[in-house]
Amino acid sequence: MRSTIVITLVFTLSACSLLDQLDFSGSGLDPNKIYLDQTNVVSVAARETHHYACIYGPLLCVQRGIHLECRCP
Repeated sequence: MRSTIVITLVFTLSACSLLDQLDFSGSGLDPNKIYLDQTNVVSVAARETHHYACIYGPLLCVQRGIHLECRCP
């Protein structure tokens, strides 16, 4: 009887550490976008800007000829 309780406790407590490592918050990032950080600068066509985003803040783009130069603040 005691061994059954001990085994049950071991499996229960070890599952807690596994559950602590899982992320249930749902980061909310779109898997179809390319996320940039502050060090990345990309040159894209105006019709392709919807493929890029920043994790924090808006995507800032400046017209450079026929392309847009986009970066994160």
